[in-house]
Order: sequence, then structure tokens, then C-alpha cells
Amino acid sequence: MSGVITIREHEGFGKQLTRQDVAELKPLVPTVLKDKGGELAAGSHVGIITTRRGLVCEILPKIDLGGETDPGHEKTRRAFLRMLRCWRGFNKSLPESGIRAMRHFPMLDIFVRQFLISVNALARSGLARRYIPIEENLPCLRGRLLFREQLRTNHSNAARFFVAHDVLSVNRPANRLIRTALARLAPAIRSDENTRLLQRAHAAFENVPATVNPQADWERHHVDRCMRLYAPVMRWVGLFLFNHGLTTFSGKHTNISLLFPMEKVFENFVAHSFSRFQQRYRVAVQHPQEKLATINGKGAFTTKPDIALKDGGRVRFILDTKWKNIEGFGDDAKHGIDQADMYQLYAYGKLHRCDAVALVYPRSDQFRSQLRYRFFDGLELICLPFDVTRPQESVDLCLQSLEECAGR
Repeated sequence: MSGVITIREHEGFGKQLTRQDVAELKPLVPTVLKDKGGELAAGSHVGIITTRRGLVCEILPKIDLGGETDPGHEKTRRAFLRMLRCWRGFNKSLPESGIRAMRHFPMLDIFVRQFLISVNALARSGLARRYIPIEENLPCLRGRLLFREQLRTNHSNAARFFVAHDVLSVNRPANRLIRTALARLAPAIRSDENTRLLQRAHAAFENVPATVNPQADWERHHVDRCMRLYAPVMRWVGLFLFNHGLTTFSGKHTNISLLFPMEKVFENFVAHSFSRFQQRYRVAVQHPQEKLATINGKGAFTTKPDIALKDGGRVRFILDTKWKNIEGFGDDAKHGIDQADMYQLYAYGKLHRCDAVALVYPRSDQFRSQLRYRFFDGLELICLPFDVTRPQESVDLCLQSLEECAGR
């Protein structure tokens, strides 16, 4: 079967897979997929998995769209890609214009298009070259004469010269890796525009050999200030060839796979939104890091809060993000919140003498307004809904709730 199947995280594939599709994807259980009552289902990672037979499995996050319909998953895909722009430099690799231009296409086509656009921009500016030593037998003297090889090879032919010289060549590690990434992506090309972009890129790299040892070339390649346009290209190469920064797994039937941990994508997106849409507080990510305890005078158990909001040198609020749907209604006082998260936020709050602490969850149909808890000693913890489709509005509402607690 060759085509695209789109599901959301934790959803089952249903009857969309053939028996052979199931056989090819089953080795990915339980690292990426899961067995849900005998049916293959998505796990907690989103992105794409492609098989060697050409099937593309697109896994999208469960994003609350406020009751809007989403035919073709276009709105969900666009919202996720905007979140992804905050993930490890993707803001440069996934421009907003590219997301809008390919809004009807699966994620793989969008990723491939941005990679090919970057490659062709690099090719237009000229491929980076380096001098490499060459030894060859020429009809003219060039470089330096190699006397031993000259005597052995040309002792009876005075018209030839065995010489060593340097040649300015495109055969360098970064170019070899790009050529290999282009070859690997070729079977996954589906749109006409991507086909045209790939043909142009292949023409620009036709004199570059493919890498023999990708890992060794990756370790040797270097992007200096004279190779500015290589930076976004090599980020894509790292993703397509090595899954850098993503979830990795083994599976002999898989081809190209890019899978993102939604817990981290959500954390980065919320932190980026607080940095972008408010100026009252300085935002620290994974800081401040303090030792929670000591043993024999040595610190142990380092704290790493997701987000700290600082006013001057003081930590006013600490927020931890959780990509999890909780139940904001009903009679259960816990509302689906993990007790361990409550313990952790209490420890953060007391250690840094915060005015309040917060757990930030994605907004959903079941969780649309804050939940406020008070610990036994008066410290308050707020559970806050964050609408990923309206980040600025969400930041404003979160700050309003936190400051109400601080001014109680």
C-alpha cells in the first residue's frame, strides 16, 4: 500500500492498514507505536513514519480547536507546525510563509519542501569547496614532480609527468551529506513542486559523491561563517539522516521518520510564548537549578523547573508544563492531576519562596478555566489551560491568574 494515513496521537489506525503494513509497523511497538487491544495505535509522539513500501503515517497532536471543524486536518497541522517553529531552531527552518504555502499537504511534504528550498538557495550562492591533494600522470608539469613514481611509470616516456597538486573541489563532508540526504528523500517526493525542486538540487550536486561513512562525515563537517547558507540545510540533514534531537528507534522496514516528543514541544512553545508576549518578567527555562538536598556536605537532587518568571533577581512564579488532558469538571478533587507533580511544584515553590506555582496544561473541552489549590501552609498552585492556537491571549490570562494569587 502506498499513500498517506493521518491519525492523532493515541488514536488507532483502524482498518486503514493492510496486513503487510501491520507487519512492517509492528516492530515499532512499544517505542513509538502501541498495541491497543490488538490494534496498532499512535503513542505520545507526533510526526511522520514512512515505510520502505511507500506508506506515510502522519501522526498529529490532539489540539483543541474550540469546536471548529477540521476537514483534512489542515488547522491541526498548521497549529502544530507553528508550535514546532519554537523547537530547537525550527523557526529558521520552517518559515510561516512555507507553512501557509503547503497547508493542504502532509507534514513530510512540508519538511521536504523547506529542505529543498534551502538546498537550492545554497546552490545558487555556490557550493563550498576545498583544496584536496591529487596524484596523477599528466602530459604537462603541474604542481610538484613525484620522482619515484615518475621513474617507475614514465622511465621510457618523457612526454608524461607524474605529479602531485591541489584541486579546488566540492568533494567535502557537508556536500557529501547533502547529496546523500537528497538521494534518501527522492522516493518520498509526492508533489510536483517538490519534484522540480529535487531535480534542480540533484543537478547542482551531480559532481559531489555520496558519503561512504555518514557518521564520520557528520563528525568532520564544519559550518564556518563563510558558509552561512549551510546552517539551515545541515539542520535538515541532521534530522533526515540521523534523527538528531528527535525520537530514535530501530525498525528494518522504516525509511524516513521524524518524530517529536509532544511534552517537550509544548514546553518549548509555552516558554517561547511567555518570552515573546510579555515584558514584565524575565523568563528562565530549566532554571534556576538548585540542589534540593545534601549528603555529607555534597548537593544532591538538582531541581530543573520548566519555566521560571523572575522579577529582578527574585523568582516570582514557577510553571511546569504537562502535555496531558485533565478533567476540569466533575466531583473528583484531583481532576486527573498526578500527585507527584503536586509534590514537585510544592518543593519548587518553597525552595525559591515563590508567590505561586502553576501546572500548565493544554486547553481542551474538559479543561477551559483555572483550577486553584492551596497547600497546607498557604502556598497556592494553579492549574492553567493554555490555548496553543491563541498563545498571546493564553499568556495574558496565565499572568492575570498568577498575579491574582500573588496579591491575595
